[in-house]
Amino acid sequence: MKKISIGPLYLQVRSHMKSRIESGEWPEGSVIPGENELAEFYKVSRVTMRTAIKALVDDGTLVRKAGFGTTVAMNRSSMSNFTLVRSFTNEMNEMGLPSKTMQVELRMIEADVILASIFGIQPGDKLYNLRRVRGTVVPIQYCDTYLLPVVEIPNDKEILTGSLYAFLTKQNVFFSHFEEVVTAVRAPKPIRQALLIYDEYTPQLKRKRFSYDDRNKLIEYTETFYHTEHYEYRTEIFYRK
Repeated sequence: MKKISIGPLYLQVRSHMKSRIESGEWPEGSVIPGENELAEFYKVSRVTMRTAIKALVDDGTLVRKAGFGTTVAMNRSSMSNFTLVRSFTNEMNEMGLPSKTMQVELRMIEADVILASIFGIQPGDKLYNLRRVRGTVVPIQYCDTYLLPVVEIPNDKEILTGSLYAFLTKQNVFFSHFEEVVTAVRAPKPIRQALLIYDEYTPQLKRKRFSYDDRNKLIEYTETFYHTEHYEYRTEIFYRK
């Protein structure tokens, strides 16, 4: 395979595969070649090939179907037509850094007045609450997600530490648009402790994300705090024809 960029080999393979999808060589819904065939084509090991495919599955570009193979995701407005912000895992991968979920907790809660107002529901209505601390070798991100129970989220470590959007897409939950607000704040003490921030006066980035389905219904609301000594907030906006 001709190298197309500098960086980990699996990222080069992933980028080239994505180009083949966007060019129409592999149409939506089509089954891509098998792992062995692709590894031979790209002249890489099966481990590298498997990692590249997993990255495309995690970002919603590919879909694995048991007993059927790996297919190109169908054109749905939430995942195919545009991308607003890369996932934390993909951001770290593209920087060549390892990423992991250091703490995770999933619970079902009753909406308080503030959450009920945000979602347009009644106080006491049920919401999923997923809290995660994620980072590399140090904690970087404290993520507090609230989600309408439109599907059941199993208390499964692999799912909870992976991409929430990839899981929802596999459950046929799609988003039409997102709204984000980014501010500089002093993080509350429990969050500073989770992120190992020892100076209470150091401002941190706080991002609020509102995720809507194709009926303009708010499905997910997330508050994320970033350790500014270890993170730059990045966005990537493009339209996939």
